[in-house]
Amino acid sequence: MSTDIAQLPEVRAALGDVDTLEQRLANYKVVNAEQFEAGATDLMQVKAAQKKLEDTRLGITRPMNEAIKQVLNLFRAPGDRLAAIERTIKRELGAFAERLEKLRLAEQAVAQEKARKEQERLEARAAAAAAAGKIEKAEELQERAQAVVAPVISREPPKVIGISQRVQWKFLVEKAELVPREFLCVDESKVRQYVNAMKGDARIAGVKIWSEGSYAARAAGSPTAETA
Repeated sequence: MSTDIAQLPEVRAALGDVDTLEQRLANYKVVNAEQFEAGATDLMQVKAAQKKLEDTRLGITRPMNEAIKQVLNLFRAPGDRLAAIERTIKRELGAFAERLEKLRLAEQAVAQEKARKEQERLEARAAAAAAAGKIEKAEELQERAQAVVAPVISREPPKVIGISQRVQWKFLVEKAELVPREFLCVDESKVRQYVNAMKGDARIAGVKIWSEGSYAARAAGSPTAETA
């Protein structure tokens, strides 16, 4: 029988603390020094409730995560073996298709060269006929020359149900300085490092830089650990 996690005592206690703090600190305002000082205690109680909630969650999820980890480890190696077999088959299918395409291109080149020579032969005959005053014959030969077209060579792998070819277009950046601006992006990691190092002296064209303050507090009952 499945367990209702929300009814576990530790979960109810952690959620109850959240409800209590939410009700007590609703419409929270700090308008004087006394309330500011009390805010430190309130903040520590909130941090303690956050830690309790997180510890309770981890107490439930850690065993689940460990079980999931064991399952993943069990199936990872067989999955990798199947993936290797899949890559081998796909590589061989692709190699066969590439060999057919190279053969097709070679045969197409031969057909085009044959057509070109036939065109030249007919055009030469047309020129000779024209020189001999045989105008009609020359026109006929010229039309035949223009009609010569190389046949389209087709060589494709057999159509097999369940297999389809996916064409992927790839790219390689050869000269980054020539890439148009619309294809570029700001390296926010470098900007962050620069701003953290320079702080108020940071200046970057096109970038707004400012600071924000926040308060941190220790969890109630924790004399040393401070959390944001």
